[in-house]
Amino acid sequence: MNENNLILNHINPLEEIKENTQDYTLIEISSRKYAIETQNVLEIVKVMELDYSHQMPSYVLGIIKFEQTPIGVIDLREVFKKERIVYDLSAKIIVLKTLNAYSAIICDRVCDITKLNKDIIQEIPYQQDANFFDGLYSKNNENIYILNIDNILEYTKNYAHKFENQENKLKYIVDDEESREILKSRKNFLIKVATEVQNQKALYDSGVSFVINDVKYYINMASVKEFYKVNNSKFIKVPNTKDYIFGLVNIKGDYITVLDLRRFFNNPKTTIKEKSTLIILNSEEFKLGILADEICESMDIDFDEIIQNRLQKQDENKMMEFVKDNEIYQVLDVEKLFQDERLTIA
Repeated sequence: MNENNLILNHINPLEEIKENTQDYTLIEISSRKYAIETQNVLEIVKVMELDYSHQMPSYVLGIIKFEQTPIGVIDLREVFKKERIVYDLSAKIIVLKTLNAYSAIICDRVCDITKLNKDIIQEIPYQQDANFFDGLYSKNNENIYILNIDNILEYTKNYAHKFENQENKLKYIVDDEESREILKSRKNFLIKVATEVQNQKALYDSGVSFVINDVKYYINMASVKEFYKVNNSKFIKVPNTKDYIFGLVNIKGDYITVLDLRRFFNNPKTTIKEKSTLIILNSEEFKLGILADEICESMDIDFDEIIQNRLQKQDENKMMEFVKDNEIYQVLDVEKLFQDERLTIA
């Protein structure tokens, strides 16, 4: 697996969803679980080489650049007056969009993205730092503290004198020679990806959503040639091809290779259903279609809505994601799909 990749567990589509729910990203700090509204999460990356300044307050671990904007990485252990640690290579940095600005925090790990019922979030009484939280959620006999990032930032701003830099030269990120090389390579990689992202924003303006086995996908309309119902289609099985090649189908005299996207990503094979639709991809080089259980709706998205780790697009089995109307969509990058060597050897 690519060193720079991060995998988040998806919401269980069979989980009972109650009325007043919200998507939260769950993180862990010092064995305690915290939750952040996922709509505020812009990016999740592994810890990397940070920039430093002598004027930084003690709660700022270092500085990263997000879309050319310098952002201080907040160590909540310092804000909460907990014992600080030296973060190892498994730590994660979460870039957030708050009411007034970008911010970032560091955590031990990212646990999940899940829905929490806001109706059963409890207040936190009689706690000195209760203002840092929107409440307490109990799930599976475990307490989850709902972070209020805006209040945390406001507190650090108003009480900056409490966090004056003590000129302590102790660094809170692993600093051996091997780790330094890894941290530096991650930083350089993120800069490269950020540049590519700026050039790709137009690719995600307008498209259509579709479903394959309860997983929702999004594809840009510029990548689609046409849609074709497959109820009565006869698929020609091709001997000695990979199991992710569903077969060939004759459409208006053209033989289209049909890709089973689920199987392509190492999941159980797709079965034809009543609303199954073939999405024929727009390409001069390939005559390729993918099977969808159902076409859902046309939709426009803002590229900045994509919250999944953008470094995942470097892994052939991972997609970028975004959340819209409390639903998670996986973004199908057709150009990248065409470049996959598995299609050329299928």
